[in-house]
Amino acid sequence: MFTKLFDTDITIETPRLILSPLKDTDAEDIFEIFSDKRVMQFYDLLPFETLDRAKEQVKFFTTGYEQKQMIRWGIRYKENGKLIGTCGFFAFNEDAEKAELGYELNSSYQGKGIMTEAISETLAFLFKQTTVNRVEAYVEPENVPSQKLLEKLGFTKEGTLRQFERCRGELIDICVFGLLRKETKY
Repeated sequence: MFTKLFDTDITIETPRLILSPLKDTDAEDIFEIFSDKRVMQFYDLLPFETLDRAKEQVKFFTTGYEQKQMIRWGIRYKENGKLIGTCGFFAFNEDAEKAELGYELNSSYQGKGIMTEAISETLAFLFKQTTVNRVEAYVEPENVPSQKLLEKLGFTKEGTLRQFERCRGELIDICVFGLLRKETKY
């Protein structure tokens, strides 16, 4: 059962990062990330305008974890302890043995391999702790850096879902990427 995932210590340490549960005190760093138009360009939310909105987002992530519906790690940079992004899994489907991946990173830290490092470790954690067979990620066609990240992590672009969702007031296409357990070393 996937719910057992939530009963283990989810803190992960990498050479440059500490991945750990989000806390209420992370709201200011979440605001910095989610108010940045560059980060939010391909996100399904508009850039945040208030700290209260960031507090709501932290509450959304922490409540999802408490209710065993999502697991979202705060990505903390060891060098300065700053929360610089989040990544994690949601839309767990035990019958189909799958989950969906989501992530975002402070624009000042992009292009340094940080998200590759973070997601690699969270994928290893997920595959080792559960019976998940498939991880999916949905990316806008124009978001080339995110597509390259997923391909680097071993995901396969499986196609484009035309006018798949409403985002920023319009119907948009979405590329679907998938990673199967047998395509990993886990």
